[in-house]
Amino acid sequence: MRPNIEHVRVQANGITFHVAVAGGKDAPPILCLHGFPEGWMSWRPVMARLPEARIYAPDLRGYGETDHPRDGYDVFTLTDDIRALIEALGLEQPLLICHDWGGELGWIFAHRYSHLIRRLVAINGPHPKTLVRAVLRCEDLQTIRIPWVPFFEIPWFPERLLTTPLGRLALKLAFVLREGHKGAMDRTLVDELVSRFQKPEDLHWPIAYYREMVKTQLVPSKRARLDAVYRTPISIPVTVVWGPKDGALPVRVAMNSALDAGCEVEWRPLPGVGHFVSLEAADKLTVEIRRVLGS
Repeated sequence: MRPNIEHVRVQANGITFHVAVAGGKDAPPILCLHGFPEGWMSWRPVMARLPEARIYAPDLRGYGETDHPRDGYDVFTLTDDIRALIEALGLEQPLLICHDWGGELGWIFAHRYSHLIRRLVAINGPHPKTLVRAVLRCEDLQTIRIPWVPFFEIPWFPERLLTTPLGRLALKLAFVLREGHKGAMDRTLVDELVSRFQKPEDLHWPIAYYREMVKTQLVPSKRARLDAVYRTPISIPVTVVWGPKDGALPVRVAMNSALDAGCEVEWRPLPGVGHFVSLEAADKLTVEIRRVLGS
């Protein structure tokens, strides 16, 4: 199942973004933000199943065919990227759908710019304040569930290791070992995603998201700025779609997200599904997106 996809390049927030676009031009707009270590292709299964929407799936800053500038991987610049993309693409209050790291950015974006989107749909991405607190307090063993975060703080070594043939195999396993049902994930698409990381520079900038977020927590002025963002409650409807078989991001932690978002959150669990929902359960995810569009 291959959707008819147009590939465009737009200038936004000082860099050039590659954006994949599918669906009718007059259909309701959806902006999709991918996670780590993915790219726009992780949304292709949904694009194929949802022709009644106009779906925009960018490679985020530092990924794939989007520019890889040397800076701008902090959450303030990254959420400004989203704002600038909405403007550059001419989107009027799109539905914002985001997964994993894209989900972290989606929550922060909704605190800063709720008025620019119709609704937030976060997929296996807890509110970042919720997640950081859980890490610091080791709630539900959250601290030891994400061992790659401290590993990524080592300069340059992780990206050098993970872009070797053995490292790319480890990246592939990071996908397939997190599926809820064995064999459910689209292995061909996983191979396509992993093959983008051929040299250390290809992975350096995606890893920079983690390094900058840790820096934001450690530098008092940066942490204070983010705390100020969180004090503005999210003022649009929020839906969380969750694959409960996610061993790295447990439901018990994620369900505290509403407290930090300052708004009610609609929970839509997908039983038996793991972390990479669009790669494993695109049919179920499309049903949820179609339901939200209808509301």
